[in-house]
Amino acid sequence: MNMQLSRRLSRFALWFSLAPWRVRLPGLIIAALLAFAANGLAGGLGDPLARNPLLVAMLLGLVIGNAFGCPERLRPGLQFTTRYVLRFAVVLVGFRITAHLLVDLGAGPVLIAAAELCLVLLGVFWIAHKVFKLDREFSLLLAAGSAICGAAAILSVASLSRIRTQQAAIAITVITLFGTLALFLYPVAFLGGYLPGLDDDRYGIFVGASIYELAQVYGAGFAISELALNTATLVKLTKVLMLIPLLLALGYFMRRSQRKSDTVASFPWFVLGFVAVMLFNSAITLPGPLRAVIQQVDLFLFTMVMIALGLDTQFSRLGEAGGVWRLAGAGIVGLAFTTGVTYALVRYALPAIPGANVSSSRNERAGPSASSPGERIFLATGCGKCHVPSLAADDHPVTLYSDLLLHDMGPALDDKIIQGEASGRDWRTAPLSGLGLRSRYLHDGRATTLYQAIAIHGGEAEIVRDRFLALNPDEQKALYQFLNSL
Repeated sequence: MNMQLSRRLSRFALWFSLAPWRVRLPGLIIAALLAFAANGLAGGLGDPLARNPLLVAMLLGLVIGNAFGCPERLRPGLQFTTRYVLRFAVVLVGFRITAHLLVDLGAGPVLIAAAELCLVLLGVFWIAHKVFKLDREFSLLLAAGSAICGAAAILSVASLSRIRTQQAAIAITVITLFGTLALFLYPVAFLGGYLPGLDDDRYGIFVGASIYELAQVYGAGFAISELALNTATLVKLTKVLMLIPLLLALGYFMRRSQRKSDTVASFPWFVLGFVAVMLFNSAITLPGPLRAVIQQVDLFLFTMVMIALGLDTQFSRLGEAGGVWRLAGAGIVGLAFTTGVTYALVRYALPAIPGANVSSSRNERAGPSASSPGERIFLATGCGKCHVPSLAADDHPVTLYSDLLLHDMGPALDDKIIQGEASGRDWRTAPLSGLGLRSRYLHDGRATTLYQAIAIHGGEAEIVRDRFLALNPDEQKALYQFLNSL
């Protein structure tokens, strides 16, 4: 115990010496420069890449890393990025979430995540070992990475069972590649209507429970909405905590089978940092501009992590354990199994769990189904996420087309006036009922056309605004006709 404490103190002291930072600096600089490039590149691409700079960063890192290789000089900084920068970015996510949102999540999503972990761990292990005839230890690494938290789970299990470092590196490559595929496919499937029965909240649970890496979960949630992102992050962090009892259980069974292990499961302390920031954010409301800066910094840090993951993921590793086709087959079938199990749990098992608050007022989508082309476009672009068609009342729903909540609407609508906890950027969602009787729009009447009123939306509504701007003239005209009919 004293020796372990001494090693921990020595590692802590290294943080305050310059030598390690000189080694890490080249990789950190490259990750930051490529993150800037990825953000600029994403802005010029069409959907679905335009709304997901993290996916663009991952693809950019993969292309550069595999086309030109990754110099050894960069690896210390890249590994620091994927480990410590990622953890700091997760801590900053706490500024997006409050304790109320955590309580409102309920026990249902946590139970779904736990059930998914057990089913995927056993299922992917069986698929990799029995179907694709991969090594038993390597199959365990793939199963752990798929079921819990990607590279972190793989390295933890590898150290527990003393599996070769090379096997762990190959498993991380497989998990990173197929997690990136999920990062691309999930938002496309959701927006295209191929995940029926999921709203933004359930989509967030689905993403947080199924996608492998934290950074990939952030990207898949960010591509949809703030609600999806927050829910996905909370669910994923509960799975990170589940790594501890899993490692303890694996250690016990390994000792029972005479495979000695003295490794102690380390606690993911960054989760406590996330909880501390979340509690701070719940108690103290930061000014809107400051909160926006923190969120932009957080997004940039996650972009750096995706660049680092891509640069350090080499396709050539796939031929080093079991053959390319067997590894690719295990990855594809494993991802399909994980996706199918999680979707089934969220779609069918979640509503049956007592206390699963997935239809609470924070994301209620009550109201009639779309009956006109304009209404379908209204719902498909995401306008109905804040302009909720109707809210539940004591005896009947009230049609408002508003959730009556405050939202950060971006700098263009910032009047610099602070009222209570609301900054100048925070506005309550204006009801759209009776919109056809108005000739001027927005809170101050500055917009004389519906196009102007929608185009000036920013902040939390930026993604939805961009979807509107991407509509063709006929689709925009149909949307205007629907709005003027309210």
